[in-house]
Amino acid sequence: MINFIRTNFSDIEKDVPECPGIYEIYTLGDVPLKVGISVNLRRRLQQHKESRQKYLLLRPNGDWKNPSDIKSTRSILTKHLYFSTAEGFDLKIEADRQRYLLENCYILFKTTKSREVARKMEKQLEATGKFRFVGPVRP
Repeated sequence: MINFIRTNFSDIEKDVPECPGIYEIYTLGDVPLKVGISVNLRRRLQQHKESRQKYLLLRPNGDWKNPSDIKSTRSILTKHLYFSTAEGFDLKIEADRQRYLLENCYILFKTTKSREVARKMEKQLEATGKFRFVGPVRP
């Protein structure tokens, strides 16, 4: 059993260290959204928290309604949320994605000795099929 630490998006700066590790993101209703890894957990989770629109790039002659026409250069979670729905939130808007993460989600994280160790753990967790946001983004 892997012992994870729980925190909220509002407490990343306080709770999450700047070191390698693995993280899981859940809704407050315990719906598993995403599993990921990083060499710097704090920086990576801050990127997800920011959910910045400017890092969603539309391909030339692309359509904002087509996930394959949009490239995420920083947070694939941003792209997944962009094509999702949540009552009371317009997830196509940066501010609402940020508010959604702050008000409706939490993070589990565990530090590791290296990115490689975290990657092995990530593969095992992805293989469970429980995470909603794995693979290509679909509308």
